[in-house]
Amino acid sequence: MRAGVGEFFGNEAQQGLQRRAAHLWSLIGGDPRFASHGRAVGLAEFHPDNLGLQVALARLQGVGPQESVPTAELERLRLALEAEGLVVDSFVDWRGDEAALDAARALLAARSLPEDLEIVSVDAETPAEDLAALDRLTQSCGVLLPMGAFLRGLRRPSICLFARDRAGAVVGATASVMQFHPASRKAGLAWWGMLATDERRRGQGIAIVMGAMSLLAMNERFGTSAFFTGIREGNEASEALCARLGFAPTEAHDVIAVDPAVLSGGRLTK
Repeated sequence: MRAGVGEFFGNEAQQGLQRRAAHLWSLIGGDPRFASHGRAVGLAEFHPDNLGLQVALARLQGVGPQESVPTAELERLRLALEAEGLVVDSFVDWRGDEAALDAARALLAARSLPEDLEIVSVDAETPAEDLAALDRLTQSCGVLLPMGAFLRGLRRPSICLFARDRAGAVVGATASVMQFHPASRKAGLAWWGMLATDERRRGQGIAIVMGAMSLLAMNERFGTSAFFTGIREGNEASEALCARLGFAPTEAHDVIAVDPAVLSGGRLTK
């Protein structure tokens, strides 16, 4: 079997979600209305008439994400989804542009990773054992690793970096994916994040250094200069890190409808 095909991560329920998403992507991945960075298939943009599509995605996959929901529409959409028996989760949309790239360059000029760490860039040849170790790290941090086909760049242009210590343990990670269809209005906008650090190595600046590395790697490899990430409201640590890297919150939200009958746990990722 080709590397990346059939590589799903997270707990048992999350792996089932990714399997369903992979099949759905094979059917509708060519439609610019939809987007994915490898966790689930979602709606690329908000539209007042998207409710039926979002509900259908939730029923089929277990989750139905919708990007860029205006703050003014948030409560109306939440109530409509809850009326369908769905659980609603949301993240504030944060954006970074050239200022984020400048901040990343300045940060890397001033600091680096601890000397005992090496950076590995995931590609089509990365051993499955390495991704299994990466999955163990992200699970320990409450972060869902995207499916292998996306991490390896087989579905969309992407960067996935992990840090490995001298004993071979994976202790840090970050990723970015061009999740939108080339015909989409958002084609040049990349999802960025998946920052995870081994609990024993926290406080060493690994996450922010690696986050800066993945921003610059996306720019250097694909010419990307526009990024977004979702931060759960009240997550002050993530807000502070992203602000240091030149990101700022917008008046939009990424809204995820969850069907608890299909996806146990009621939450896609941290």
